[in-house]
Formats: sequence, structure tokens, C-alpha cells
Amino acid sequence: MGNFWEKSDWESGDQHLAAVLKMPFQRRFPSIELKSGLFAIRGPRQIGKSSWMKSLLSRELGRKRKCHYVSCENIEDYRDLTLLLQSLENVEIIFLDEITFVKEWTRSIKHQIDMGSKQVFVVTGSNAADIRRGIDLMPGRWGAGGEFLLQPMLFDEFSEMRRLAGWKRSDRVEELELYFRTGGFPLAVAEAGEKSAVPKKAMQLYWQWLKGDVIKLGKQELYLKELLGQLAKSLCTPMSLQSLAQKTQMGSHHTAQEYVAILEDCFALKTLFAIDVDGGNFRFKKNKKFYFTDPLVYWIALEKGGYKIPENFSEKLAEMVAHELLSRKGAKFGYFSSKAGEVDFVAPGGWAIEVKWVDAVTQISSAYKNLRIARKKVWSKSNFLAE
Repeated sequence: MGNFWEKSDWESGDQHLAAVLKMPFQRRFPSIELKSGLFAIRGPRQIGKSSWMKSLLSRELGRKRKCHYVSCENIEDYRDLTLLLQSLENVEIIFLDEITFVKEWTRSIKHQIDMGSKQVFVVTGSNAADIRRGIDLMPGRWGAGGEFLLQPMLFDEFSEMRRLAGWKRSDRVEELELYFRTGGFPLAVAEAGEKSAVPKKAMQLYWQWLKGDVIKLGKQELYLKELLGQLAKSLCTPMSLQSLAQKTQMGSHHTAQEYVAILEDCFALKTLFAIDVDGGNFRFKKNKKFYFTDPLVYWIALEKGGYKIPENFSEKLAEMVAHELLSRKGAKFGYFSSKAGEVDFVAPGGWAIEVKWVDAVTQISSAYKNLRIARKKVWSKSNFLAE
């Protein structure tokens, strides 16, 4: 049986690419030029990593480059992978999908690169923690490659995909509230449809993914549910790991930290630290703020934690969505807290942003008013996420 990519028009019958075409909208993948070195594609499960990889495979074959694609699900360990790679020494680009199924996969890739291989390696993996650790073990071996993230859609892309789907357009505030209900995972957006119905299948799928990664690491589903519930309940409120642990059966803040780290590795959670506006240093010992990376994870956390939907959920989600947008821009920022109050997001010497999900801002903290930063902005409904 020949390699599928050697057949003419293989793309039309490929399960991953066909699934993309069946969506009510076609999300554009970021462009990567595959030169020398290692390229790692990371992101949550079912976000489209394999589809992105196969679109790259199709493009490079069109450029007449010699490629080979491998699904790694049936490769046991690095020894088997090394033998396979040695048999492909004349191939220019090797695509290794789901490489985290291979035990100690980094040993094989490192060996090939250290032996002087000029090949291009493109890898994806669904075990977020494992591929991150693998990436950390590859210093000096990237060449022209690097790490590339495929993440849920932010609001502007969500709005564009709704337009491409031909769905009825709403005003910006109404569309933001639709985004708050479904988030930016493509499968969730497609399932929710024009009216943004609750994407129950997508919620179940992503819950199984989170639970599966936790169980694989020897952790407990009960602790995960309790932690998610507390994080959802306290969203946007500074708290300590010790407080998180005491409100669950974990008991130890060390255990709470382990579960928080897993959620961060799974692209489900981010931690925001307090920051010193004068020195620009994070204040790690102060309470932290925890934000989910996508509204869908918030709804899953509420459900699995057994909590009712709070009346002010839109206010919480607005701050959470704002945090995710700012965090993807790469700036160093934290939250600021003093006796005069709190400011949601501050980049010392740069900017400060306060989020108020209201039509007209009538109250603002003295901490914000007194902050000596030239570029300050309050994001309300009228200018939410404005540059």
C-alpha cells in the first residue's frame, strides 16, 4: 500500500482536511516557511494541529520537495523512531504527527540533528505537558524552526468566521456576548451555530481531553473538578494557592500548584501575578489571579464544579477575554493592588487597562486614578478591546 500523499488529489479524501472543508467557515492557518531545523506545533486537542500539518504537507509537495508523513500513534519508543528516521535519510521534510505517543521521542530527534542531519522536522503532539518538556530539552537544535501555537480564536477572528459562515451579523456588544457563550474553539463555534447555542458535544469533548491528560499524569479527576469549580467561582479575584487548596480536598498548596501547572500546560489556564508599578517586578508572594484561556473552559469548569451560573458572568468573562488578548501580545504585565484599590492590568512604564462591562463608566478606583502611567484606558462596552 502506497503512501497516501503520493496519490493524486489525496487532499480531497483526507479525514483532517475534509473535516475542515465541512465546517461552516474555513479558519486560516498561520504561515510557516519550513527551512532547516525543528518546528513544533502546539495547542489544545482538536484545535486543528493535524489539519495544519497536512496543509503544510500539501503545500510543500506542490513545491516539489520530498516529504514523508508519519502518524506516531503506533510507534512504541525512541528506538523505533530512530530506526524509522534513519530509513528516511533522503527525505527533505519529515512530518511527525502526535509525536508524544513515542516514549522519549526527543532522544531520537536530538540524535538526528546532532549527527548533522539537514532535514526539516515538523512535530505535533496532543499531550501538552510532554511536548513542552520535549521542547525544553532541545536547546540549540531549532535551526530556522521554532515553536508555533495554534490556539482558540480571539474575538476578532470569531467575528470574522461568523461573517464567512454567512450568519446574521449583530452589533459588536451582542456579538461579544455570543463569544462569551461559546468561546473560540472552532468545533464549539460550529456546533453552536448562528445563535450560539450551548455547544454540549464540544464541552464534553474538551472535558474528556482535560480529564484524560490529568489521569495520564497520575492525578485525580475529583481534585480536577473541585479546582476547576473554585477557579470559575473566584474568576477575576486574587487568591492564594493555599486558599485554593483549603477550598478543595487537596489540602496542600503544593498539590494545588501541580494541578494549576497541568491546566497551564493544557492551554486551559493562565496565572497573573501582582506587579510593582515602580520597579516592574512581579510580586510572587502576593495573591494571584487565575484566568481561563477561553470561555468554553469557564463553562466546563462551572458545570464540573457543580456551580450555578453567576448573575455577573458577563463581567467576569469580559475581564477574562481581555486578559487572554493582552497575554498573547507578549508584553510583561500584571495586576496592581494597593489600599486605594485594584487595577486589572498594568505594564509598568507602558500602559494600564481597567475592564468595566457597562454601558457608561461611572465608578473607577482611586488606584487607577492615581496611577502614574501616561497610557491608561478603561475598556467598557463602547470600546472593549480597542487598541
